[in-house]
Amino acid sequence: MNGSLGPVREVWAQRAEARTTADVLYLVYVAVLGLLVIGVPALRAVGAGLARPDVLPVLVLDRAPQVGTALTLAGGAALMLLGAVRGPALLSPFFTATLAASGIPRRRVLWRPLARAATALVLAMTVLAALIGTTLIAAGQAGTGAVVAFALAAASTGLLLTVAWLLGQLLGDAARRILAAVLAALAVGALLLPAGLGIGGVYPTSNAPSTPPVVGLLVIGALAIGVSVPLLDRLRGAVLQEQAIRWESATMAATSMDMAGAAGLLRALPSTGRRLRAIGPGPLMALYARRDAIAWLRSPDRLATGVLGALAAAAALAGATLLTGPLAWCGVLVGTLALWAASGTFVDGMRHGVHTLGAPQLFGQSAGRQVLLHAIAPLLALIVLGALGGGTMGLVAADGAGAMIEAPLLPVALAPVLIAGRARDAAKGPMPLALSTPMPTPQGDLSVITMLAWQSDAVLLALAGGAVLLAVGPLGTAWPAAAAGALTALMILMTRGRLRALRS
Repeated sequence: MNGSLGPVREVWAQRAEARTTADVLYLVYVAVLGLLVIGVPALRAVGAGLARPDVLPVLVLDRAPQVGTALTLAGGAALMLLGAVRGPALLSPFFTATLAASGIPRRRVLWRPLARAATALVLAMTVLAALIGTTLIAAGQAGTGAVVAFALAAASTGLLLTVAWLLGQLLGDAARRILAAVLAALAVGALLLPAGLGIGGVYPTSNAPSTPPVVGLLVIGALAIGVSVPLLDRLRGAVLQEQAIRWESATMAATSMDMAGAAGLLRALPSTGRRLRAIGPGPLMALYARRDAIAWLRSPDRLATGVLGALAAAAALAGATLLTGPLAWCGVLVGTLALWAASGTFVDGMRHGVHTLGAPQLFGQSAGRQVLLHAIAPLLALIVLGALGGGTMGLVAADGAGAMIEAPLLPVALAPVLIAGRARDAAKGPMPLALSTPMPTPQGDLSVITMLAWQSDAVLLALAGGAVLLAVGPLGTAWPAAAAGALTALMILMTRGRLRALRS
């Protein structure tokens, strides 16, 4: 088997753009030097800037270790579901067909993409842990040893998350969904524990243990990765080929500035509930809501991801109303972006209504009316999920029923704004050719900026809406409701204008 990859490597190394060993070593040298010269000072500067009176109380909460454990488990559940669409052990379609489908053991071919995915997760977890640690050091709330232990525990957690991601790619639908549900349930249960486990057990506070738990986490992470490498041989060729083709097509669509097409290519096809009746008796509004609900149930993985994402986003938005300063604005931006992404799970009916524009009215409803009727179910879903996620955050982060009632106001008020924004985005149409006209400047061609702005206008408007609702929140309960109504009306007017433009 050692000679099987020899000819392939020889041909691959003869490419004009192929990197030599010296090139790889130079890249490693530049990365390490950049980390030491730029990364570490920048991290310390950001940590010192975050050591503020409105940030530190959140980082030194009594239940911060439990929250860290819960977020890690929830991330593992999300990555496990993501593995069904795009796993960590993935090659291009060409190499999947020629190498992964050959007689060569797949572990010898797929360990490289798995190592790249593990490196990315480890770096992301380590940087986040180091940022929290440097902030606590700057405030005198933690020692250097505890922060180093926390960063090592975060790196080990990144390895465990990689294994969860790989299991999502390896397992069948039923096993993957059961394990993801178990992890999500454990994440909820972790909030009720008297102390944090895993990465939460070494949270860098003065009373946190360091060496024994960190050594245990490092050993567990290394063993998990070691055990997962032989599992690469059990990856199914059909799954690898399907994911490789889908990911390459989505990447090409995104590179050509077709973000909507890229998102559509990444959606998993409906897999269950084929015998569920989407048509039945009842009022027209109830009929459309039933059709949308049945469509959601036919893609359970996507539905679960959307529900979990909406709950987490609502909790972040509700938490933003309980905070001040940069954490509040960071919470509302992250929460709005997550809620916008989660809302995409529920608005396929609205997209279908726009696509019927110009087609014969088989059911007697115009495209605009179909969009309006298809907006009922996703609006109700986001309101309910926003109330649940925001209410839970209010109950956990504050005392009394008043906080439980006031905390969900922001995610609930944002729901109609995002649904109307989704309708506007569905009626977008093709990008005008004028935006792709070259704009030569001394700094280069700036036409890419206009194309990016056109592609991301819906997200930018959603973020602006969340920021406006947060800004008017302190003025009273009526202000967010009024602002949400005004923003929703504005989105509806823009949607009507786009539908008229498409019709003409």
